[in-house]
Amino acid sequence: MSDNHLAVRAGALCGAGFSVCLFVASGQRLYVVGLLALTLFVPFLACLVRVLADSAGGPSWLSSTAFAGGIAGITLKLASVAAELANRRGVPAGTPLHRALQVIADTTTLIALWPLAACMAAVAVLALTTGALPRWLGVAAAVTAAALAVNGSFINAGFLPALLLFVAWTLAASVVLFRRAGRPATRGASAYAAVAG
Repeated sequence: MSDNHLAVRAGALCGAGFSVCLFVASGQRLYVVGLLALTLFVPFLACLVRVLADSAGGPSWLSSTAFAGGIAGITLKLASVAAELANRRGVPAGTPLHRALQVIADTTTLIALWPLAACMAAVAVLALTTGALPRWLGVAAAVTAAALAVNGSFINAGFLPALLLFVAWTLAASVVLFRRAGRPATRGASAYAAVAG
């Protein structure tokens, strides 16, 4: 197996780690696990975008949008964790400052849905036009993008089902990338053609 295939598999494992760690940390106040999850998303995103860009014949505004949207969304989610951590470090519960920090954390998470929607929309277009991912995964990316945008439109949303859909999509994409990385290349000389094939 080539180094490129190993890199794709490592990126895919990071995506799976993101999904599993975020699920474990959700609602449990396991902030270190949550931070690990958000950090693992970065190499997964870089891997995914590289696979998509290579399948499209090189970087494009769509692959740049996917990467920038993903990074912006995860950065906002990290900022929400910072507000929650600040809240846990000595701010008495029930005080105006405590409530304000929680509102900031919740709102920042909600705002993160919009750039993640842009990321998923770009991924969907690239996946469906290049065949870099299975068609069902491209369609699922489009559905996830729409769900993120709709969920992000409800300013007072207390539940974010679209974020759960995003995590599930990431896990599915990770499995697909990991499994396809070991296949022999079927088209082109791209280092990632085996993933796309």
